[in-house]
Amino acid sequence: MQSSGVIVHEWPLFLGVDVAGVVVKVGEDAASMFKVGDHVCGCTRVGYPGYNSGQEYLLMDAKITIPKPKNISLVEAATIGVGLETAGLALFDCLDVKLPNLQEVLEGKHAPQKTGEWAIVLGGASSLFGICGYKVMASCSAYSVPLVKNQGAEAVFDYKMSIAEQVNEVLAITKGKVHRVFDAAASGDEFAKELYRKLPEEGPKLFCSTNAWSGITDFEGVKTKLVELAVIGRPHAEHTNKVLAEYIPVFVALFEHENQLFPPPYDLVGQGGFEDALEAYQYQQKGAGRSNKVVAKIQDE
Repeated sequence: MQSSGVIVHEWPLFLGVDVAGVVVKVGEDAASMFKVGDHVCGCTRVGYPGYNSGQEYLLMDAKITIPKPKNISLVEAATIGVGLETAGLALFDCLDVKLPNLQEVLEGKHAPQKTGEWAIVLGGASSLFGICGYKVMASCSAYSVPLVKNQGAEAVFDYKMSIAEQVNEVLAITKGKVHRVFDAAASGDEFAKELYRKLPEEGPKLFCSTNAWSGITDFEGVKTKLVELAVIGRPHAEHTNKVLAEYIPVFVALFEHENQLFPPPYDLVGQGGFEDALEAYQYQQKGAGRSNKVVAKIQDE
């Protein structure tokens, strides 16, 4: 965003879209959902001044704001917004995965039927797939294997291999029982084309990508959808905002009642202050955090 201006609505643009904090004021339309003192988290509106997380006060759109799960800290909550909402849009809006029933989760009765199918995640893992009954095979670096498996992947493959080698590895493990590919790395369409070309025709062939700016479309019998998280909160993004508002109570319940969702590993940079946002940015830019989320605490509660 900084270097290309992609999805930037207005400059200047400040750091951060993942955030957690305490509500200090609510607008008229938000008063039925939140009150002053509530702890919240989530992904802020992307590319708009006033919404970025690296500041003392910021705006959030109430409908897509996540009430902080009671069993995680504010620092942990700052790590979940973008990843969780991106995965939710990918699975439930793009890949035709059934959203867990909220009441069943609240009552501790959520028991997903094992599908026997594999889901492929490029660039990470999604514990949501496992919660919904799918086995996950994920691409990652050798360094990230423990992290990715801890987040729910049953098998992994090295994204540094050639596409042909990656596809052969996937076919060997999954025995061709693959109907869903989630490209979290925004660079996996060529892999998906090669994989689906080698799979039998029966069953759906679904592909979704976070590469929403490239114009990827359906190909060779494969239904393609794009994850549109970049428009989150924007007034014209009625569909994205609506479905996220439906998913959020389920996500919170999966944290609090089922203990099936967990915050990712993170590095906390600094002791509190605006300078820490810049320090965290520099820390992340030089790759010091590697696969971990990098968190800066702007101030205490």
